Amino acid sequence: AAAAAWTVVGSCSGVIPPTKAPSGAGGNPGCPKAWVSGTAYEALDQVQVDGMIYECDEIYYGHCPYREPGTVPGDESWTKKGKCEGTLAPTTAPSVPLDAPGCPAAFSASATYEGGDSVEVGGVVYECKAWPYSAFCSLTNFEPGSDNSDLGWIKKGGCDGTIAPTSSPTKPPAELYYDTGCHHPWLASDLDTYVPGTRVSYNNYVFECKSDIHYSKFCKQAAYSPSGIYWSLAWNKIAWCEGTMAPTSTPSAEPSLTPSAAPSLEPSVSPSDEPSLKPSASPSDEPSLKPSAEPSLKPSAAPSDEPSLKPSAEPSLKPSASPS
Repeated sequence: AAAAAWTVVGSCSGVIPPTKAPSGAGGNPGCPKAWVSGTAYEALDQVQVDGMIYECDEIYYGHCPYREPGTVPGDESWTKKGKCEGTLAPTTAPSVPLDAPGCPAAFSASATYEGGDSVEVGGVVYECKAWPYSAFCSLTNFEPGSDNSDLGWIKKGGCDGTIAPTSSPTKPPAELYYDTGCHHPWLASDLDTYVPGTRVSYNNYVFECKSDIHYSKFCKQAAYSPSGIYWSLAWNKIAWCEGTMAPTSTPSAEPSLTPSAAPSLEPSVSPSDEPSLKPSASPSDEPSLKPSAEPSLKPSAAPSDEPSLKPSAEPSLKPSASPS
């Protein structure tokens, strides 16, 4: 039974010497930084836990910030590379290119940043990471240089002075020029009014809300504004524009001489609280359904000069003021 499982290879003497313990990644004689929960690790980033080097996986790197290397869930995101000792020799500090023209604009807590945007804080340049980490760049408590800065920002190096302003944008070819002026600017307060075909302006360009019944719904969401990175899902860029559109003519002071062909769907104003001063030109064909609540102040006609030929059917309830 043993022969069926094992094959005799030959005889031996002594013991095989142990292999050399693996050194730090790339032969670097030292340990990378220790793993810290919540840090925005990317594919191939290396960390150390208890003297063991781990490398963030290229596929499951999204879990590296939250799954500790060396644990059961962490084994899916981290690959064990070997043991290490000491610390890695520091690399040279990153710096902006020698021909860098100066510092970018200072970071502003009220601004909205996207992937690739650069800012300056204390003479240091930071660059906003690409999506999805760019979502942290505009959030409170993730400012460049803060404890949580690494989640959204990359420290690029020092800078000095300011960047020279870029030249003014040039006007595009005539066929792409919207010569009637810019439409009303895109405003977040107007989101509910944007429907298919609505035109707005942003940064000297005219945008039109898509006509598709599905994509046009994005026009009502601020995340798809012409200034955002997803604008093309909701808007079509029509053409370059300059200035403002001419206003329409003011309404005439007097009503038109001829009435409209059809009556308006709704009355122009509510009925007046008081009756008109003059009666209508002709009485209505039918009497009112109910008599008036009070008698009229004056009789309908003057009394006759002669007494009636016949007495009334019933005597009056009160005698006249004086006998005849």
